[in-house]
Parts: sequence; C-alpha cells; structure tokens
Amino acid sequence: MIIVSTLRKMHENTIGYQYEDFIRYVHKLNVDNLMVTYTSRENFEKDKDQHKEIAMLQESFNVYFPEIDYEKYMKLSRGKLFEIHNAEEITKKNIMDIIETVVNSYLKGYWKDPETVNSEVTDSIFRVNNKFIQAVNPDYIEKYWLPLHTDIYNYIEEHKNMYDAVISDVESTFFYKDQKN
Repeated sequence: MIIVSTLRKMHENTIGYQYEDFIRYVHKLNVDNLMVTYTSRENFEKDKDQHKEIAMLQESFNVYFPEIDYEKYMKLSRGKLFEIHNAEEITKKNIMDIIETVVNSYLKGYWKDPETVNSEVTDSIFRVNNKFIQAVNPDYIEKYWLPLHTDIYNYIEEHKNMYDAVISDVESTFFYKDQKN
C-alpha cells in the first residue's frame, strides 16, 4: 500500500511541497486510483475550497473516499471530548497547543520536498505527538481519533482493489503505515 501525506491548506506556504509539488509527486507514483482518507465525498462536495488538493487530484486521478459514518465522528468531535471545565483541563489544552506549535514550527523547517514530508522523521514526530495527546486527553484518542482511524483503515483494507495509493493527512499517515506493517 502506497501512502502519501497531504498538508491540505499548509501546501500553500510549504516550500518544496506546495500543491503543484504534491500533485507531481503523486504522478511520479504511476497510479490511477486514489483513496482519500481524511474527509468524506459529501464533505468534499460541500466545501471544495477547503480541499483544493482533492480537486486538483481529481483532474488526473480517480478519487475515492471511505464510505464510513464520518458524521458520527463529527458529532463526537463537537461533543464532550473537547469541553474544558476546570483549571487542569485549561492547562492541558494550553500544553497541547504549545506542543502543536513547536511540532509545526520544527516541521516547517524540516520539510524541503515530498521526501521529507513523507519521511519516517515526520511520521515519528506525529506518532509521539499522538502519544502525548493520549496521555493528557485519553478520551480524545480512545473515543474519537482511534475509532475513526480504525474504521478508515478497515475500509481501506476491505477495498484494496479500488485504489493504488492512499492519500492521508500528514498527522495520520503514521497510523496507516503502522497498521500496514
């Protein structure tokens, strides 16, 4: 299974992996059919401006989406898993925001081309970041993130004949690679 990371809106200001670099990279893979993991066809159709990379991919490739219940996960993401009620939760949220800023700042300097974006270094950073989030907000990972990604991965596995490559948001690529191995 070929897995390619997209930066989505971050393509706009990531030198060496802008939208055109991303599309050229996918073309070099000599594939025809792509499975996009991070949104549903319905969400993409509703707001194509949020997913410019998918619209660009559709110009050259057959693009498929996992047919899972994304709405169930969107309801969870808007639910109690993310509410802040006390000083401890505020502190945890602030720490997660700081870590996210540090991770993004480091990666913006590290990413130079498609190979660095799609590297084990990038995957390792997001793997560790995911573990950190699990430590400070286990409900987020256990009740939302992991079930969502597991559903997507299971769909991908069950429909291997539909696609040649998987397009994942960069924060989740490590999960699919780890599952594959």
